[in-house]
Amino acid sequence: LTTGARLFVSEEGLPLGNLGSEFLNDLAEQTATIKLGKLHPKSESHSVELPEGGEASLFIDVNIPPPELMIFGAGHDAIPVAKFAGDLGIRTVVVDPRSAFATEENFPGAEIVLARSEELEDKVWPGKRTFTVIMNHHLERDQACLRFALESNAPYIGVLGPRKRRKWLLDGLEEQGITFSEEQLSRMYNPIGLDIGAETSEEVAISILSEILAVRNGHTGEFLRMKGRIHQPVGE
Repeated sequence: LTTGARLFVSEEGLPLGNLGSEFLNDLAEQTATIKLGKLHPKSESHSVELPEGGEASLFIDVNIPPPELMIFGAGHDAIPVAKFAGDLGIRTVVVDPRSAFATEENFPGAEIVLARSEELEDKVWPGKRTFTVIMNHHLERDQACLRFALESNAPYIGVLGPRKRRKWLLDGLEEQGITFSEEQLSRMYNPIGLDIGAETSEEVAISILSEILAVRNGHTGEFLRMKGRIHQPVGE
């Protein structure tokens, strides 16, 4: 084995390099595939027993693009969501057909996409690390955006409004012959956000982003005082 040997594995699973052992190469590739399938994989080190005897130290250094937040709707309540997301270092995209609302002045630092419902597939591309929030305050646009998001790879689809709005949206789509699998619907969050008693637009934004962070990090958003420990040990 060579000290400092490296192996790079892309998200497509393509390896580049050599750790000096077929066993270590296979283990690193398998570990990388598992980690890259997670929303927020963490770097970690392993002590590995080799088949021929002895041990090797394997450090998995994970580098992935930052998460993306895609907000459908450029109303006043979307402004603090975009602002706080930017403060968290989350790349933010605001999608709305109304040029008077979706402006750089209202959403500094965010990417603005002016798109009608029928243009979504041509203008925006939610990926597997794109968290989506639907807050158009317009039933037909919300339906179109919900369908688009559920048919994408987005891991989180938050829909603003009470539970009855979820029913209206899904019932309306079903009337059009559009239904979704349980797996698709499991990515839909409504009512959106964590229960913090939010009232103002800013408080609602914090509630929404807290839920997004919890989902990304694989946590539940419960009170820390109710947990036995705060942080997971490295490797868990």
